[in-house]
Amino acid sequence: MKRPVLVVGWVPRIVCTIARSLHSYRVPVDVADFALKPRVRSRAIRHFVRLPNPDQTPEAFADQLHSFITRYGHDMLIPADDQALVAVMEHYDRFKDVLHIACPPPHILRLVLNKSCTLEIAQKCGIQVPRTMVISQSSQLSELISSIPFPWILKPTEKLKHEEAVKSCLLKNANDLVQRFPQPVLFSPPMLLQEYCEGAGVGIEMLIYKGECSTVFQHRRLKELPYDGGFAVTAVAEHPDPALVKSSLALLRALHWDGVAMVEYKVNPADGRAVLMEVNGRYWGTISLPVISGIDFPLYHWKLVHGASPGVPNPYPAGMKWRWTAGYFWRLHGLLEIARHSESARKALSLDLRSLTADFGFAVRDAVFRLSDPMPAVGELLFVFRYIASDAMNILARRLRRRNSGGSSDVAC
Repeated sequence: MKRPVLVVGWVPRIVCTIARSLHSYRVPVDVADFALKPRVRSRAIRHFVRLPNPDQTPEAFADQLHSFITRYGHDMLIPADDQALVAVMEHYDRFKDVLHIACPPPHILRLVLNKSCTLEIAQKCGIQVPRTMVISQSSQLSELISSIPFPWILKPTEKLKHEEAVKSCLLKNANDLVQRFPQPVLFSPPMLLQEYCEGAGVGIEMLIYKGECSTVFQHRRLKELPYDGGFAVTAVAEHPDPALVKSSLALLRALHWDGVAMVEYKVNPADGRAVLMEVNGRYWGTISLPVISGIDFPLYHWKLVHGASPGVPNPYPAGMKWRWTAGYFWRLHGLLEIARHSESARKALSLDLRSLTADFGFAVRDAVFRLSDPMPAVGELLFVFRYIASDAMNILARRLRRRNSGGSSDVAC
């Protein structure tokens, strides 16, 4: 009888894909989570536990996680999002002799969780990276207007905090800068200011075990949330680009990486120039796309850890299209709100409405929904619709207050 696997995380399109993959091979899967999000319910998940927040009570988090592992006898732990990755990293030494942790040790993880370190190592590997500055406070931004042309990408340097004080932001011009930071702000952790790189987001996904790359997959983002850059909402499977595979493998080997990772690029279709964005050192949001294309990363990973041959098919068919439905509606909601005062958002909204039928066609596979296991998708959609309804009511209330006070409407950044 196969021993159970423990997945730590809450993102349905990642957690459910891992659980279903292993469950199909008769590997029991349990899930632990500490985020204040609805529980992921799936036929592929055997047991679920809500853990204490590792930021607030780190010892209680580690104790209850250890108790859960001891009770059910897990032999493999898979961190399924960045928050889980950070939490597991902080208690790595306590669990490394108890079960197999499906990520590298802390001194390697920190090189990926710290984007400055990742970019520095990538440059040494000869990989192109965006022009980048490290910023510790918002007052420095105005001094750089003449140095780096707009638009800018501003994002945290590190993923070492479970909750970031300032999120990633696209700054299109000096007015956006003033509206986003009307008062001076100290950044903790520091922020990366990067030039905006034109092109499509391309992910090179790899499974490396004991220094050998056993599995490679490539996808291209078609639509994102937010619309100007973020999580994939629709994507398509592509044949791996040999140059990107070579660069990605060189980078991961320079990092001494072991396990799964996605190396993300922006590829400009005009000249084919590929620029590194970041490395995700865990299962990624589009993980169900390779699985439905015949490349079962979670199962191959489990087999390698347990001394079995993964049996990876080569090549896989390109062209499979994928959709994250909850994210798709979330994106439409955002576009509807900002299209009032953004020409680029109006264009994106118009394109989205024209492609709605095609994006929901039978040939496009859903990230979460399965007829045999519908509850994860239903639960996620209900959560997003509640969020959209609440956000719409708050927006309406603010507009009514401004109208009653005679104020003008805000312009979003």
